[in-house]
Amino acid sequence: MDELEFRRRLYADPFDKDVHEMAKNNPDLQAQLDDFLSFEAAMKEAMDIPVPEGLADRIIAKAQEAQTSESMTPEAPHKPVTWYRRHAGPFAMAASIFVATSVYFLSATPTAVHANEYAFEHVYHEMGAFKLTDAVSLQKVNEKLATFGAKLDDLPGKVTYATFCNYRGKKSLHMIYQSEDGPVTVFVVPREDSFRESGRSFVDDRFSGLINPMEKADVILVANLNTPIQQFAADFTSQMEWL
Repeated sequence: MDELEFRRRLYADPFDKDVHEMAKNNPDLQAQLDDFLSFEAAMKEAMDIPVPEGLADRIIAKAQEAQTSESMTPEAPHKPVTWYRRHAGPFAMAASIFVATSVYFLSATPTAVHANEYAFEHVYHEMGAFKLTDAVSLQKVNEKLATFGAKLDDLPGKVTYATFCNYRGKKSLHMIYQSEDGPVTVFVVPREDSFRESGRSFVDDRFSGLINPMEKADVILVANLNTPIQQFAADFTSQMEWL
């Protein structure tokens, strides 16, 4: 198995035994495998949403209570019972379960989080990576960018971190490079659904950021406050090519 076949099988199934066996003797391939396994674990954690204990029982009990209350209400004399009243109880129960379940899962999923809020949350969670000093080569960065159909002609600075991550449910690239103004975080997120916030900047008490829409991905940058974030974005995207 050559490296091209390794990557093809890795993308298809990161748990392939032959892929793991080949990676044992090659640090570069092992690093790629570790990235994919980390991404798989992050996706599994994101999708593992626990259902509150007793939720189904409470929904059914509430629906049955409503049905019982309705059945005890006297009807007007000599008024025929129409077909929809006879079946109102089961329909009400089914509708109650559907509505309650929908509300729960809509509130439990992260889709309501704006891209800028998620970017800051992601950066704060990975701030330990700012301490890394070993350089990541252009070749390694481009191997990961190739997953999104892109490559860099040159690095914008010394890249010290480049790994796949789960960005709002999408497999994305998380990079950190060093600038004169401090570390700059770059997310490359596939543009299956463009962010509503595309093209605008955002700030909090410590960082500023920018969402820059490109041909096949949104490039999201986060850097220290009072740094030329627009220039950082221009420098990075000017080096980017789509394959």
